[in-house]
Order: sequence, then structure tokens, then C-alpha cells
Amino acid sequence: MLARNTDICRVVTPGWCTALSISPEMETQLLFMMSNVKWGGQKRYQLWFARKHLMVPGGEERIPDIVRFICCGYHPTNEVIQSGVIARWAVIGWLLTSCSKGYIVANAKLALFYDWLFFDETKGNVMNIEPAMLLMLNSISQYVDITNVLLEFLFLLIENYEVRRKEAIEQCVRCAFIVLVKKGVLPSLELLTGCEKLSPLLRQKLVAFLSSTTPVAAVEACLKPINEVSKAAELKKRVCSN
Repeated sequence: MLARNTDICRVVTPGWCTALSISPEMETQLLFMMSNVKWGGQKRYQLWFARKHLMVPGGEERIPDIVRFICCGYHPTNEVIQSGVIARWAVIGWLLTSCSKGYIVANAKLALFYDWLFFDETKGNVMNIEPAMLLMLNSISQYVDITNVLLEFLFLLIENYEVRRKEAIEQCVRCAFIVLVKKGVLPSLELLTGCEKLSPLLRQKLVAFLSSTTPVAAVEACLKPINEVSKAAELKKRVCSN
């Protein structure tokens, strides 16, 4: 029965289902923001969205649903990604900082990481897990506390989300990390494990977690020094520089 329940949890949520949890107006305005608004010009659109949907009774409680929609309901094309518009991870980062209630922050972070907990490389979509990784990665240089908080929350989920399925969840999260590297979302996990700005305890915990019961070849491929590739080395320099 437990194995069957785990299989059910690994069923990928269709994107259109996540759209049902927000209003059509919210969806339209979010899609406009993430496909048309350029970096640097997003603040007035964010304020416009917040005043319309978040700064109203019950509005803040919708943030976890919005985060879930952004992760699973909207997957931008490469053309959009390269066009200079505000990225999904940045919108999610703004939403997380807009939460004033602890339980809403926790639910929003769960919405961000949920697909990691049951990720299956053969069925899952890397675009569902990409925003969490890019938010952690891109926050290091100026907002490293965000990276530390998100990584700590991920470990809390692994330990406590469903104790009976802990081993399966550990395997799924490891798989998520490895697939993110394989798909080129980041060149190496050394951007996290080798970055001195991160909490030393979390870095140590991450290395131990990735190495535990994971095929050696997969770990070595994901943790290899990224300065083996000049472009990847430059990325590390930009992310982890003071």
C-alpha cells in the first residue's frame, strides 16, 4: 500500500490543474509579466499585481497557489528565456518576500519544492524544479540568506514531510539535483557545495546528502570542479564573488 501511495505522489500534476487554483485575471497578468516585462522594469508591474490581488482580504493566502502555477503551469520557451524578460525564479523570490505570515511562507516554499519530493526523471519535467534551483543559485551573490533558508527548508521537507516515505523522497531529491545538472540548468553543483558564502553546515549537509547511496559516477559528474570549463568557471566567479 505504501509503495502504491508513493507511485500516486509521483504522478505529475498537469499545468492546467495549477491554473485552476488562481483566477483567470491573475493568470493573464502573471503570464504578461513573465513574457513581456523586461528586467529592471518589473517593480511597477509587481506593485500593480500586489495591489490588485495580494493587498486584499485573503490575497496573501493565494501566494502558494501562484507559486505552484509559476512552477508547473508556465514553462517559457528558450526564445522567451533569452529575450531579457523577468524570470520565473525572480517572480517567485518577490512573492516569498511579500509574505508576512509564517504559515504562508512555509506553504509557498512547499509549493516551490513539492515536485522535488517525488521527482521521477522518466516522468517529471525539469522545468517544474528549475525555479527553486535558480532562485537559490541567483540569490547567493546579494541575498545569500534566501539560499540558506530555502536549502534548510528542503532538508526539513526531506526529514519530515512524510517519514514513512523518507527514503523514497531522498532518492527523488537526489535525482532532481542530478537531472538539473544533466539538463544544463547549472553546470555543476559545486556552485552550491563549493561556495563559501553559504552556511558551512548546510554545505556539509548537502555534500553528505548527495554522496549517500548515490551512484559514484553521478555524484562525481555533478560535483566536478566547474573550472574545468571556462564558461562555467566564470559563472561561479559571478555567483560567489563578494
